[in-house]
Amino acid sequence: MTSHVAHRGRVAPKDHAPRPQLLDRLLAVVLAPSLDAALADGLRPSATAAHQLRADRLKQLRVRYRIAAALDHAIEAASGPTPRRSAKVPLDRAAVQGCAEELHALAVSIVSLESPSAKGLAMAYQLAFDGGGPLFFRPDRQLDPSCLSNSVYAIESALRVSAEFDG
Repeated sequence: MTSHVAHRGRVAPKDHAPRPQLLDRLLAVVLAPSLDAALADGLRPSATAAHQLRADRLKQLRVRYRIAAALDHAIEAASGPTPRRSAKVPLDRAAVQGCAEELHALAVSIVSLESPSAKGLAMAYQLAFDGGGPLFFRPDRQLDPSCLSNSVYAIESALRVSAEFDG
């Protein structure tokens, strides 16, 4: 007896992972920020179907380009004229200017690494889009110029961890 089943003309192993359920796909979208936080903290993507779906999404080249573009945009915005008041969370312009080279190198790594880790990508996504992170100015936070630099270094390191740990 074989362990293969035919599916639409293809032969697949019997233990082939089933297609994610609609609820899992919905949770991966709705809970993306909390899933990102868990992945950034080191939770294995295989912990739940929603975590795996989110990790798979972060690894898509299109999403990786979006993260890199946001980082490069932050560099450009921080070096330009001070923007007028807006609803956007303001950048920590001094920190971004001080880390511009490191941020650009991170953006390049995000799109060029062959198999970046889900943890590193989740950390990078948080850096680029979480208004409470070190990329953004917060009046209640004491300014520490090394905070952004340390975050970029940690993300670079996490991106390069073997994808074997993502299982």
